[in-house]
Amino acid sequence: MPPDVTPPLRPVAAQEPLFTYLRQMWQRRDFATALPMEEVRARHQDTLLGNLWHITNPLLTVLVYYVIFGVILSGSRGVDHYLLWLTIGVFAYNLTSKTVLSGAGAITSNEGLIRAVKFPRALLPVSVTFSHIITFWFELGMLAGLAIVMGLYPNPRWLAIPFFLAIQTGFNLGFAMIVARLNDGFRDVAQIVPFLFRLGVYASGVMFPLDKIADRVQGPLLLLVELNPFASYLNLYRWSFLGLPLSVKQFGVAVGWSVLALVWGFRFFRRAELRYGRG
Repeated sequence: MPPDVTPPLRPVAAQEPLFTYLRQMWQRRDFATALPMEEVRARHQDTLLGNLWHITNPLLTVLVYYVIFGVILSGSRGVDHYLLWLTIGVFAYNLTSKTVLSGAGAITSNEGLIRAVKFPRALLPVSVTFSHIITFWFELGMLAGLAIVMGLYPNPRWLAIPFFLAIQTGFNLGFAMIVARLNDGFRDVAQIVPFLFRLGVYASGVMFPLDKIADRVQGPLLLLVELNPFASYLNLYRWSFLGLPLSVKQFGVAVGWSVLALVWGFRFFRRAELRYGRG
């Protein structure tokens, strides 16, 4: 008889292999969908307008930006259908900023759940990302309605919007995982990230075309403008709704940032998985 072969010992707290981990995430996918659905429903439950605030908040932001940049500062000069152009910028940029800001608290706000239940921790930033996608679909509906009112009727480019949303979601999820781990170790991250997004809105072509910045910079600064991931996602939606030019380079920047953020963010998040909830 061949001698018994004893399998190698494995630490109790050892990290699961990648494919086992992904399979566990898929088996618990209901957690990543049911939790955000309830969160979306309850987010404004104690307010008079309730869930209407999911739409009202970004619309008020658009109104403020339109008055300041479109009317007072004449930022709409040379931009056709500026109101729709601006609304696309605000909605798409807010999708990323809100997802990442919520992702910063994905671990720290669920420490009790992490200590009580064993599950892949990556489901927490996934659920946060999914919750903001839900509300973004309502915003896409508003963009479609505004486009029709302005005489820009549905066209084949609209069919690419779900694909563009998937590209942006990859970036948002990866970024959310990065800040989730960072904030778990350094709670100041949740205070710094909002400031960075408030600063980034002026360098991402949300309120005025980036051409006005590119004409004034050169060298490394110009490269930073051209490789801005936030601006690249705005370009995708503006191509769909407004038919603005979309170069292969701009599309490549959008896809490249999405893949890089998702792959590196997932690996970065998993490396600290065994430490979450122990702080």
